[in-house]
Amino acid sequence: MIAVRFFFKLLFKTGNGLKKIAQWFTILKYKSRYTGRFFCGTKINTGRFFSVYFDTTKSVIRIGHHVQFRDSCEIRSGLNGELKIGDRVFFNNRCSINCFNKITIGNDCQFGEDVRFYDINHEHSKKGELISAQGYSKGSIFVGNNCWIGSNVTILKDVTIGDNVIIGAHSLIYRSIPSNSIVKTQQQQIITTHL
Repeated sequence: MIAVRFFFKLLFKTGNGLKKIAQWFTILKYKSRYTGRFFCGTKINTGRFFSVYFDTTKSVIRIGHHVQFRDSCEIRSGLNGELKIGDRVFFNNRCSINCFNKITIGNDCQFGEDVRFYDINHEHSKKGELISAQGYSKGSIFVGNNCWIGSNVTILKDVTIGDNVIIGAHSLIYRSIPSNSIVKTQQQQIITTHL
């Protein structure tokens, strides 16, 4: 019995050790592949399928200390974009950051599952021309310190979110939010009865 407990303890410690080594190699891979473009502090934790993509421009990603990305988080940076993530920031599963101009995230923020950032939008004003051929309009996103953003929130360009803001799940953020605010979604609940 003692031998079995010892074996499982050792297995658990070895598994955690292997996980930390895998995370270290993931960060090292991005630092070496994107020299001069990908910078990060200490104690970065990445889940499974964490990924970073750059285009051929000089876009830059800077990640602070003690930042955690859960499974399937993705960062895309291009068009000379600049992404800065502060210290002690937590991203839950499947968060994605699409930075093609400027996104800044402060310290001590928490993001629920499937939160998405877009600092760019398709142009669509020319009638009769394909949207895909009209280019993009770029903006910026700023998130202050100590914010809690619920699951399935989408944050669009030209938005500033102040400090100490809470945003409820399933919100679409397209306007700026002052510090110390709570944003709730209001959904209509329609109940139909079949007789």
